[in-house]
Amino acid sequence: MCSVSYICFWFTVGASWLVVNTSVSGNSMSEEERLRLKEEAKEMFYHAYTSYMDNAYPADELMPLSCMPRWRGVDQSRGDIDDTLGNFSLTLVDSLDTLVVMGDIEEFDRALRLVVRDVSFDNDVVVSVFETNIRMVGGLLSGHVLAEHLNQLYGALGWYRGELLTMARDLATRLLPAFNTTTGIPHAKVNLKYGMKSPKLQSSRDTCTACAGTIILEFAALSRLTGDSIFEEKARQALDCLWSQRHRGSDLVGTVLNVHSGDWVRRDSGVGAGIDSYYEYLLKAYVLLGDDSYLERFNKVLKGDIKPAIETHEMLFQVIQRHNFLPEAFTTDFQVHWGQHPLRPEFLESTYLLYLATDDPYYLRVGEHILRSLQKHAWVPCGYAAVKDVRTGVHEDRMDSFVLSETFKYLYLLFAKPSDLIIDVDHFIFTTEAHLLPLSLARLSNLTVVPGPDPQESAQDSDVEYARSCPNAHFLFPGRHEFAETIRRPLKNFVNNVCPSRKTLQRKLRASEFQAGNSRHMSLLRDMGITIMALPDGRVQLLHTSSNAKSSDDAEEGLLFMQEMIELSKLQQEQPENPPRVVSFQQEIDGQSVVTTIQAGPAQFGLDLKGDVQVKGTVVKASPLRACDQLHNKGDIKDKIVIIERGDCMFIEKARRLETLGAVGGIVLDNTPGTSAKSSPMFAMSGDGTDDVSIPLVFLFSADAELLLNALDKQPDLEAALSDFPYKESGTGSVEEVQLELSATSEAGKETKVAESEEGQLPQVISIINKRQKEDEDISGDDLVTVVEGQQAKHTEQERKDYFLKFQKALMELENANSAEEILVAAVHYVNSRQEQEVAEGNILKTGQPSSAIITELQGLLIKKTSSDPSLLKSLLSVHLRELMAVLQQASPSTSDLDTSLHHLLNQLTALTLKPSVLDHPRNTASETKLSHQRGSPKGDHNEDSKLEEELSEVIQHQIRKIRKQFEHTTDSDDLEEKWLR
Repeated sequence: MCSVSYICFWFTVGASWLVVNTSVSGNSMSEEERLRLKEEAKEMFYHAYTSYMDNAYPADELMPLSCMPRWRGVDQSRGDIDDTLGNFSLTLVDSLDTLVVMGDIEEFDRALRLVVRDVSFDNDVVVSVFETNIRMVGGLLSGHVLAEHLNQLYGALGWYRGELLTMARDLATRLLPAFNTTTGIPHAKVNLKYGMKSPKLQSSRDTCTACAGTIILEFAALSRLTGDSIFEEKARQALDCLWSQRHRGSDLVGTVLNVHSGDWVRRDSGVGAGIDSYYEYLLKAYVLLGDDSYLERFNKVLKGDIKPAIETHEMLFQVIQRHNFLPEAFTTDFQVHWGQHPLRPEFLESTYLLYLATDDPYYLRVGEHILRSLQKHAWVPCGYAAVKDVRTGVHEDRMDSFVLSETFKYLYLLFAKPSDLIIDVDHFIFTTEAHLLPLSLARLSNLTVVPGPDPQESAQDSDVEYARSCPNAHFLFPGRHEFAETIRRPLKNFVNNVCPSRKTLQRKLRASEFQAGNSRHMSLLRDMGITIMALPDGRVQLLHTSSNAKSSDDAEEGLLFMQEMIELSKLQQEQPENPPRVVSFQQEIDGQSVVTTIQAGPAQFGLDLKGDVQVKGTVVKASPLRACDQLHNKGDIKDKIVIIERGDCMFIEKARRLETLGAVGGIVLDNTPGTSAKSSPMFAMSGDGTDDVSIPLVFLFSADAELLLNALDKQPDLEAALSDFPYKESGTGSVEEVQLELSATSEAGKETKVAESEEGQLPQVISIINKRQKEDEDISGDDLVTVVEGQQAKHTEQERKDYFLKFQKALMELENANSAEEILVAAVHYVNSRQEQEVAEGNILKTGQPSSAIITELQGLLIKKTSSDPSLLKSLLSVHLRELMAVLQQASPSTSDLDTSLHHLLNQLTALTLKPSVLDHPRNTASETKLSHQRGSPKGDHNEDSKLEEELSEVIQHQIRKIRKQFEHTTDSDDLEEKWLR
């Protein structure tokens, strides 16, 4: 397989010299048609531009399906693709010079004023150096150059004083920290406010060739326009290092390299994504800057030759005719491999350049075809939407800024004649983002010079004319008329002839039907040349090798099967957020009521257990357990929650069978022994595309399910509930990102205890305030949620950075807390964030000894927090003593650490000379009796203070013993620590 390589015929400057005398073929276009298409292309741009300005500005992008703005850090993250966004009105800046190309000076004036007024870069956001340079720095520079150019030509924009150039310099300066590497090759990303000091960039080390090699035009232009050489020097150093790392035999460069060592991380080469614009900028840097070294490097690898350009363009156009748009990637036999099309401009750019080079109206017809596809398949009421898959035509809520900066610009230029434009584009070079930089930069030193209105003046400058000329011109044309048509003619129906026969293939197995536990399915996969490997967490890996297939038809079906699997995987990832669910049940242990809650995986079908939706029922096992055939105990299923096992048939098939027999819900147990939410990624059970099930289905890993199965063995009439996972907004008392949760509740004032997650292992307890519906409702010791967290999983570098930010947020929350309840909630978040930090850094739970640092830090923070308001400490040590102990115990499971912290807090309370009545509370009647004789003045001698401390300590210890007994905790420090470490 290979990905699509877009042909980019880069000779975008001085285009008039490329035109040859070619007779018009049958593809001729009338002047009336050309004008109509030019105006339609302009209307398309304004439909997108106006939609953005009306519905999204000043955000970076418009979401055309929802007709909403896309803000960085506000809308759901899309991963690395969002590194293009910086909350700096990207689409408007990227579109500035398109307004000039369209001849709209009035709107260009208005847009410039908006940019100057609204756009700033002092944002704490990590952005792509490459994208920010080509889109924002390039857009600002082009806007500046054209503003001065229009002022010279037409006297427009008299108010403009170079503000955009100042902004471009500010932004580029913020990118400079990325260049501080041993090689001079810039990091891929940088924080606009903090440079490389952002926690998210601590592990930055790799970048792509295009990312480092597509900076020279913008940075050199900035240096020559401002007189500050640092930008051009940095960009040139990066290019020089890339060239020094080339393969000496072929002069080719790889795709990804280490910015510190210069070593190649990916050695594959080509002209596709990750490399393409590096070669583009070598040639354009020569044209714009007049440096022969750039041309020499370009000529060692590529040479301008129109014949392969025509051939490749024709092949790609035939692919477009099959699918309306060019997919992101297709195979060598022209089958769609990656069907997405975000309305990219590269093919239109190549069409425009080939038309300039050949004057063949055929390319006008190609442009018309693209225009019609955009209008029919991408137009939406709020702009133009990207296509998620060219095979289905389904839209994606995305309209990238390059659609306005490049796609519509090249479409308009294709149908426009030079006389239709208010500027002479032959005086400019187009950057990779189609921004216009003046060719006069070749003769600039450090002065802001823009093209003059008299083309004859520059024509007399032989150096500038040489700078505009492209190399290898004698290779471009064979010196005959209609040569483009003669090149295309042999390629007619090329794609159709190469593509596999359209005969109907009788499918034996589709990806949506596949079950890893089905022996027949496994046999069919082997026939197709697909090998399968089971992973420890129950997932499977598939590998297709055509040569291993039983027949050519089996090999073809294997390819289709793999493609379907890829699409199924994508669809599952694109499913709307489907958070975890829980299975909860109540049982009697030693005469006390215990409610156990286990995290469960959701299903993408059936009843949605969101919010308060809950299903309850008596639990029963299916027989046979996998429930893929008729059940032997179907009479026991009605109105029950049925336990079934994964395997042999699809999840949704099991659900349909249960619903037919009258079940109210189902619990699917994993069929791989030993799996748990602690060690395996949770997933959502997928359906088959038809959601005709109305009962809920949840998934439990096998180790987690043992809790349920053991309870069912002891209590055959066990009742369970299926419900939503209790996530809440930060600060409301929830504990996020838990893997196994056990909730301790109480009824009628009964005390409860927490079940152990594993035999002999003490649960890691976090107690927090469970806020009630009414804000003024009292919170007692029974209003608790107790959570059990399993062993910490391995954390990625990104997670470690996120934990640091989470820690800072928790610290601020603790500082801003105004009540004992808020302090406790903030303390839980603080302890969680610190422990996540320590585990991620490998400081605890790996060395064999728990850390005392966190409880010491928390103790200090609590003392500091309550020093100015003694009533807060009073409340913590009385009304909320049980919650406080649980938080401190979470900070360190060591009994000695817990006692030490409580002792320090008690000393603080004594030092503040509080009355012993602070411990008065309905739960502390024994305390009230013991301390009644102490209710005198808080002032007294040292002995009185000592007595007070002793009495307070005795009360505290009494409460500690009581609470420990509830949780069956030992008071032996060593034994307790040993159990924790286990």
